[in-house]
Amino acid sequence: MTLNKLISTFIALAFLASCSQEEVTSQHQYQGLVMGTSWNVSCVSDGTIAPQLNAIISKALDEVDQAMSTYKPDSDISRFSKSSTGITVSAPSFYVISVALDIARQTNGAFDPTVMPLVNMWGFGPEANSPSAPTDAAIASAMEICGWQHLQLSNDSFFVGKDITELEIDLSAIAKGFGADNVASALDASGVTDYMIEVGGEVRVRGNSGKQRPWRLAIDSPNAKNYARIIELTSGAIATSGDYRNMRIVDGELVSHTIDPTTGRPITHNLASVSIVAQNCTIADAMATACMVLGADAGLELIERTADVEAYFIERINESAFITSQSSGFPEELNLD
Repeated sequence: MTLNKLISTFIALAFLASCSQEEVTSQHQYQGLVMGTSWNVSCVSDGTIAPQLNAIISKALDEVDQAMSTYKPDSDISRFSKSSTGITVSAPSFYVISVALDIARQTNGAFDPTVMPLVNMWGFGPEANSPSAPTDAAIASAMEICGWQHLQLSNDSFFVGKDITELEIDLSAIAKGFGADNVASALDASGVTDYMIEVGGEVRVRGNSGKQRPWRLAIDSPNAKNYARIIELTSGAIATSGDYRNMRIVDGELVSHTIDPTTGRPITHNLASVSIVAQNCTIADAMATACMVLGADAGLELIERTADVEAYFIERINESAFITSQSSGFPEELNLD
C-alpha cells in the first residue's frame, strides 16, 4: 500500500471514529514513519499524559524497527542471516520469531518467515534482483535454503539457531503487526485505556473512541472506490493482506509480493484480500499472509478451526467485480445510515 493510501485510510478511520458524535476534545492524534511505512495513533486521554505520548509511541516502534529490519545491518534479523549457526536475539525478536514458527506449524508452512531468498529473487526484498522472472532451477535452488523447520529456538537464552548456513529470516509479514502491539503495551503501561493504533495498515484498538462509542474500522475494497465493510471493535486487532498492496511487473506481467513457500512463486489465485480479526495484531498480521497464500477456501477452513481468529475474504471475479465470504464469528457489518 502506498504512503498516501495509508494516510488516507487512517484519515477515514479517524472520521469513522467520530461519526455521529460531538467533537471529543480529549482525542489526540500522532503520526510518523517507520519500517518503510506510516504509522498513526489516536488516543483518548487527559491533557497531562498527551504531550509525552509521541515519544512513547516512537520509542516502541523504533525498538521493533531496530530489531527486525531487513535493511539495518545491525538488526537481529540481519545479524542472524549473516551468521552460520545462529545468534542470541532481543526479547522482542525472540517473541515474534516464536509466534511466526507457531503459525508456520498451524498453517503447514503457508506462513514461513524464512523465504527471504525467494522474496529477493522476485524483486521485493532489500536485495531485489532484476525484473525478469527467475528460472525453475533458480527457484528450486533458493527453496533448498528456505524452510521454517530449519530454525531452532532456545527459550532459556533467546538463542535462534539454524541448521542451514544460508538460512535467512524475514519478518516483514508480521513485524508491523507486532509494532502495533508493542505500542499498545507502551500505552497500557502509561495508563492510556482508549486508543487506535495503525502501522502500515495493521490496526490494534482498545476501549472507545470517545462518548463510549467503539472504534469504527473500514476494510478497503480492492478497487479503492469504496469500503467493503465497516465494523466496530473495542479490543483486539485487524490486519489486511491483499494482492493489490504491493505488486511489480515481471516479464510484462503484474505479480503479487505474496510468495507461496510451497511453490517459490507469487500467488496466482483470485483472492484479492483477506482481513483477519484477532486478539492481537501480531497474530492477525501473520494469519492474513497465510490466508493469502492458501486462497479463500483453504483459508476459511484454517480460520474456522483456529480459536479466537476470524476472517473476511474478498475474491476477484474480474477487475471490477468481487464476491465476499467470512468466517462464522466475524464482526457484524455496521450500518451508518
